[in-house]
Amino acid sequence: MKSLIRISFLLILVGLFSSCDRGPQPILYGEDACDFCRMTIVDQQHAAQVVTQKGRAYKYDAIECMINDLKRWDRPEIRHYLVTDYKNPGVLTNALEANYLISEGIPSPMGAFLSAFEEESTRQKAFDTVGGQMLQWSQLLTELGSSHQHH
Repeated sequence: MKSLIRISFLLILVGLFSSCDRGPQPILYGEDACDFCRMTIVDQQHAAQVVTQKGRAYKYDAIECMINDLKRWDRPEIRHYLVTDYKNPGVLTNALEANYLISEGIPSPMGAFLSAFEEESTRQKAFDTVGGQMLQWSQLLTELGSSHQHH
């Protein structure tokens, strides 16, 4: 009987650990707080998220909050870098492959005027309309002073 209990307990533990989601977590707009500045995340066009190798998701109200918070980790600790596609509110995309625009024509929650676009053509259309500075991930990190360069 004791061995049956032990086996049952082990199976439950295996099930719990194997079901742990190590991917992005939904951002609960109006409820979740930014893990950097502690403001409530409400802007569905500028939110961001980092997921560590251990599966812990850190949510941010702005891309610049995420970049500033990256200083707490070494690059290998991060599994996913995610930003919201400005043209698809609430939709997270790979931050390493996103296209960025810094433009005073598109205000962001923390005042860096930083937005991300999944598609380069969409960013180009926004740039043609509001102007600004177009950047890729590595350029953005240099601009904002982070050491999370990916080669």
